[in-house]
Amino acid sequence: MTLDSGLLWAFFLVFVRCTALMLSSPIFGSQTTPVHIRVMTTLALSGALVFALHPVPPHLPTNLGEMLLSVGNEAACGLLLGAFVSMTMMAVQFAGSFLDLHVGLGMSQVMNPVTGVPSSVITQFKAMLALIVFIGIQGHQFVIQAFVKSYETMPTLSLATMGPLQDGLIGLVGEMSILALQIAAPVAAVGLIVDTAMGIVNRAVPQMPVFLVGLPVKIGASMLALSLALPALVVGVQSGLDATAEALAKSMRKPAIIAPGGP
Repeated sequence: MTLDSGLLWAFFLVFVRCTALMLSSPIFGSQTTPVHIRVMTTLALSGALVFALHPVPPHLPTNLGEMLLSVGNEAACGLLLGAFVSMTMMAVQFAGSFLDLHVGLGMSQVMNPVTGVPSSVITQFKAMLALIVFIGIQGHQFVIQAFVKSYETMPTLSLATMGPLQDGLIGLVGEMSILALQIAAPVAAVGLIVDTAMGIVNRAVPQMPVFLVGLPVKIGASMLALSLALPALVVGVQSGLDATAEALAKSMRKPAIIAPGGP
């Protein structure tokens, strides 16, 4: 492969798709990753894939319109891949937000270093723990693998191809919503039992401010249930990546991308 205008244009397109993926992926797009690391990682991946996959376009753009369409397509493909992969982390954060409101810690806000916006304590705890689990089960390799496979499976975005992609994304949102409820279910069940018990005591002794007295009990019991249910978070993150791989395969109508831990 010689260094010519076609190679430079191919490298630029790969760089645009990789940059969009990095900005929307769980690890590389977080606020905790320094900018220079993200830029160097993007350049390294783009340079390697240009020579490994030879994604040279059939012809160079002859006008500004064709150039903008090509760049927009690559950026949209990268953002779409990142959106699919980020659904797992969003499900974990949704479960944490639900538990914060259920337990009574919804007003305790701290700065989340991953997203750069304030979040409640259980939400941040679950998000950071899920990020560690994501790295531990080689989720970052899954992101890179999905990026490489996208040149073989992802079609050029158009009105004809947006239908399957939209159906796959909507289906994945539904699966991630169910996954979030499953992650939050053990702690929510304990909180419901404590609320029921406090309601019975309140009916038996109306003079006693049972909800004020029982709030520390509810928080303590919920924290104990949260610690005992932490191993289920690993299964939840793995299930989320498996669902993401299946959704990508159905949306692109190609063989499934093998998720971490798969055959």
